[in-house]
Amino acid sequence: MASLIISDTHFGLDSSTLKNPKKVEQLMQEILEYHGDCDEVILLGDIFDLWRVRPEAAMSDSISFLKTLSGMDIPVRYVVGNHDHHLVVQKQDAELMERAARGDFEPVYIPTLRWHRRFAGIDVDMLYPTYRARCRRKTFLFTHGHHLDGIQTFTLQMVEALRRLSGIEPLPSDEEMMMTYAYESIYRSACIGEVVSFENSLWKASSLILRLNPSLYSHQQRSISVERQYGEIERFIRERELGKIDCFIYGDTHRTGIYQRRGGPLAVNTGCFIRDHDDTSHLETPDTYLLLDDGDLTIRQLGRKTPLYLCELL
Repeated sequence: MASLIISDTHFGLDSSTLKNPKKVEQLMQEILEYHGDCDEVILLGDIFDLWRVRPEAAMSDSISFLKTLSGMDIPVRYVVGNHDHHLVVQKQDAELMERAARGDFEPVYIPTLRWHRRFAGIDVDMLYPTYRARCRRKTFLFTHGHHLDGIQTFTLQMVEALRRLSGIEPLPSDEEMMMTYAYESIYRSACIGEVVSFENSLWKASSLILRLNPSLYSHQQRSISVERQYGEIERFIRERELGKIDCFIYGDTHRTGIYQRRGGPLAVNTGCFIRDHDDTSHLETPDTYLLLDDGDLTIRQLGRKTPLYLCELL
């Protein structure tokens, strides 16, 4: 029995692999062949791409995948990312209305959220920003990974810098508030087709430039390896006072990998489940997934017989 961990399916985009029912069937056949039955599925964020398409389109593309999970009759846990962050905002708004109904109007910051949603008839355990689990006397932390990027928009970086100059050290709650401001703005733009078309044109143009001059790409977030993010992973654990973490599993960058420093957690990036269909792709290993059982941690690529990574959990 094993846990299946998948990140960054980006349902709604043309490049989303698992929108194709045949690819979903292929994935399930591979899991059965190599590892037998699964007893848990963990989705590590950016499952729906609510930044580029309307929610109806993103969720429609996920039907085959979600119905397959429903047929497996096993727990499904969904750790929300940045492209599907609006699901967190919906939860926060619902809690605000509940408190308002009770006459409680005090502002509340909840560092971790856990709630339940139904998608295509399947009950899903929703979590944000992390999911913590124990296996073989080890502690695993699952998160999407967008917090490792920090605050990247110029306006919000200025706010962060001004707070530091005034002697106020930004807290995780401040970072979350500023991220929500940025993410909701992008989410709202997905309802305006002209804005999305313009953003896509900019993205394709920048991708073409990077293809013509790959040296520029070394400085982009999507190229960052697990090793280069390791310091941010340790900072994330330390600032949130998460205690001892043996294995840190995340997605976000679309680049799979494994890395560990002496005395630190094993860091694992699950990769992504998208495959660009043009010549501007920078994905080294698309369509990857992680299987975690009692003794091993295995990263596989869809359609490839041998694992990309195999790590024994000592």
